[in-house]
This record gives sequence, structure tokens and C-alpha cells, in this order.
Amino acid sequence: MKRLKRIFTGALPLFLLLWGVMTWGFWVLSQQKLEGEVQLAVQSAQQSAEGYYQNVWTGGATEARKPAILTSWLENRLDSYDGIIQFRFYSADGQELARSQMANSNAFLPGTSTLDWHLWLDPVLSPEEQVELAQQLREDPSLQFFHALPREPDMESETDALWCDVVGVVDEERQIIYPKTITYVYDDREVPVVDTDSSFFEGKELSTMRFEGITLHSALVARNASPQAMLNQWQELEKKLDLLFDGVDVQMGPFSSVSTGTNTACYPLSDGTLFGYGFSYTPLYQTIEELKSPAMYTLLAAIFMALYTDHRQRQAIQRERDFARAAAHELKTPLAVLRAHAEALREDIAPEKREQYLDVVLSESDRMAALVGHLLELSRPEVKGTKETVDLAALVREVWAPLALPLEQKRLQLRLELAEVSISGDRAQLGEAVENLASNALRYAEPDGVIRVALEKLGHRARLTVYNDGPNIPAEDLPRLWEPFYRADPSRSRDSGGTGLGLAIVRKAVEAHSGRCWAENRPSGVAFFIELPFA
Repeated sequence: MKRLKRIFTGALPLFLLLWGVMTWGFWVLSQQKLEGEVQLAVQSAQQSAEGYYQNVWTGGATEARKPAILTSWLENRLDSYDGIIQFRFYSADGQELARSQMANSNAFLPGTSTLDWHLWLDPVLSPEEQVELAQQLREDPSLQFFHALPREPDMESETDALWCDVVGVVDEERQIIYPKTITYVYDDREVPVVDTDSSFFEGKELSTMRFEGITLHSALVARNASPQAMLNQWQELEKKLDLLFDGVDVQMGPFSSVSTGTNTACYPLSDGTLFGYGFSYTPLYQTIEELKSPAMYTLLAAIFMALYTDHRQRQAIQRERDFARAAAHELKTPLAVLRAHAEALREDIAPEKREQYLDVVLSESDRMAALVGHLLELSRPEVKGTKETVDLAALVREVWAPLALPLEQKRLQLRLELAEVSISGDRAQLGEAVENLASNALRYAEPDGVIRVALEKLGHRARLTVYNDGPNIPAEDLPRLWEPFYRADPSRSRDSGGTGLGLAIVRKAVEAHSGRCWAENRPSGVAFFIELPFA
């Protein structure tokens, strides 16, 4: 519980805030992108509607059929944006010529393949039936197209569709049917698509027509929005167009901007016909659908980063605590020794012991000075001086030359195998790293043993290997040797005279030069490696 409380009061709120700002930015960009796309779609639909009018009114159809043909061509072009677009045409004397239909259907008779019959559903379907039809088409998109291919004798049919029966009121002159029922007939079943009890049919004669193919579309079928939501948009837009044409100013220019909500406009065409249109779309569904996956992934990433940051913070705090505890422990013993010997000197001990006690005081003082110096070394910036070309072979020889006496005292044999290698770096910092490796080898090498130092080129890197024949180190301790104050064998560390910071200084120097360091056990000793790039 404490950890969860720390996460929710620490890094997580910050990352969630950043996620929220980023998501809001994505939302704004998505809205702008969507507005641009809708603007292009509306302009394209507007131009197409004007083109349809010119083609129909200058075509060879009868005057009675022209409005029906134009009406059948006015389709909703914003369904993929969860929107509605409606068109209207009025003659110069104010007579309505054509308007967009909520449900649009065209059919062709057997053997013609020409969609020259128009099924007008809007006058006969209630709003609830329009929603029901749209829901049916949404659930089964195959109902939008019905085509019965002609059957050849003695040949297997390519489809099981037979014909489409439409029962309704027929207007022969305009080739319009007001359907009461629309039924798709197949080999083994009949599918009723429309079946209404509208009062429109009271007192009217019903006829049955059989078609070979039919298209059936509803403006209430959208990508994400429900048919009911689309119906609300349609009705709202229809009201605004009614208001527009009730008090229209024919001098109004064409609409040229796009924004969320509803927009309407009208203007006269070249022959005086008044053309009007309006569109409405809801960006919420589209934007949510577009941002759903990115928002989810980025939210998971934010939570992961918060947990990871909390983990790293806890690690850093724990390292600082361990470092402070270890430093205090390392200083505690020499301080206790100093105090004990100082008190003994204060007690005016025997003169023959005074010099021995003073030697201990000086030794422990030197030990603390070395420890403080190493602590300061670890706290310095990554690279202390200006980089220069460093001859590593000469540097290794320079470090080992003053150690001839300690080598002789432990009867150790030093073997140098040095290739001539130069790199760019801080000579002083690299020298400290080599010195610490040398001190470590001297400290743990067995008397009468061997220390081998090798320098070689490996591609674009230089590798320095320092081997001593001391005892192996437990495998689980090898990676931690480079941590401050960490020792694989604490029982012998203080007796050996080390501060526990030498290898940590080596790692700091190597990483400052973009290199790496590690240790490996050998059959009869331990080898320490550092690798440095040439550039």
C-alpha cells in the first residue's frame, strides 16, 4: 500500500498530466485534420450535385421525370464522417424541383440493367421505421445491393437470388414507386426488407412490380454514429434548411468554410435555379475512434514510465543510502582507532609505546585521507580535463614502474604484453583507472604468484587486461565489484588496506570515455578488463 500511495502521489500524476496534454494535442490535430477532410468532401459533393442538375435538366428525359432522376442521384457523401449532407433545388418561381432523401432506392426491370425506376421511401416510412431500416442495412450491408443474374439453360446459376418484389403505389409517368413492402426472393428463402403500415396507402391502389436488381441506401447508416443519432442530425439539418429557404437572400455567396455543427448555404445557378445545401457532422465519434488506440497505448506507456521512474528513483535513493552507510562504516573504524590511541597518549603511556601509537594515528589518518580523496574523485564531473592523444602502452608502463618494490616484497612476477595503442582521452583520469587496477592486482595476488597485464587492439577498441592469480570471486559478485564499497569478501577488505572505491573509480573513468569494464574468473585467478574506443 505504501508503494502504491507513493506512486499515485509521486510520478504517476505527472505522467498522467503529460499524457493528458499530449492526448489533447492529438485531439486538436485530429479535429483540424477531420475538418479539412470534411471541407473537401462537402465541396466535392456540392460540385457533383450541380453537375447532376446540369446533366438532368439538359438531358433527354421528360419534364415529369427530371425531378425524380435528380432526386435519386443526391446521395449522402458524409456517412464516413458520421455526417449528413442535404441538397435542394428550387425553380425561379419558388417551386421545389428536388431534395435529398433519407432513404434512397433505385431498381431495374428484368433484362434492362438500367436503374430507371425510383423507390421513394421517405413519404411512407415513419422516423422509427427509417431507423429500423438503417439498423437492418448496417447489420447486413449485403441488403444494400440485390442483383439476380439471368439463368442460362442447363447451366448452374452463379447466384441464388431470383427477383425482388415491390408492392406499393406506382406513378408510371415519373417511374416512381411508393413501396409498402420490399422483398428479396432467393431460391430457398424470402427476405422482407421493408414492410410498413403507413397511412399513406389508405384509399390508394397497390400494385406489385418485379425487379431484377435494386440498390437501397439510407443516410442514417454511418461509420460510428447510431441510426438514431443520425436521424437527429438529419431532422435538425432539415429544420435549418427550411428556415434558410423561408427567408433566403439570393445574393448570398457559396459557403466556403467548414466547422463542427450544422452549416447551410444557397445561391442561384446560371439559369436562375436556386441551389441550396447544408451539412452536419459529429466529430466526436470519428475523433474517438481515431484516437482510441493511440490514447490507450500512450496511457499504458505513461503508466509504465511512471512505474519505471518510481523504480529507478527508489534504486537511486537506496544506492545513496547504501553509499552513505558504507562511507560512515568505513570512517567509523579508523575514527575509533584514532580516538582510542589519542586517549592512550593522553594518559601519558609508557614512552617506548608512544612512537608506536603515533604511527597508528598517522596510518589511520592516511587511511581516512585516502578514503576522502576517493570520495571526492567519485563526485567530480565525468571528464576532468581536456582530451588528448594518450599512449596507453606508455601509460601502463608508467603506472607499474614505481611498483617494483611492492612486487618484490610479495615475490610477484609481472608480465607485460603491450601492443602500441593510442586513444583520445583524459590522461590523468585514465592513469587513475590503471593505477587502481594495478593496486587491486597487487592486493589480492598470491605471494610468489604472477600478474599479467595485456594491451591489445580489437577492431576499433583497445582492451586492457589485468590478471592476478588470487582466489576466484563468486559469480554473483562479479557484476557488483564496480559498486562503491562493495567487496566480495568483506572479512579481508580492511586488512588488505583498500577503501572499496578503487574499482568504482575505474568504472567512472571508463564510462566517461564511452568504454566498458568487467571481471571474469579464470581457472587459477581473476582477470579484470576495460575496453575503450579509439575515437
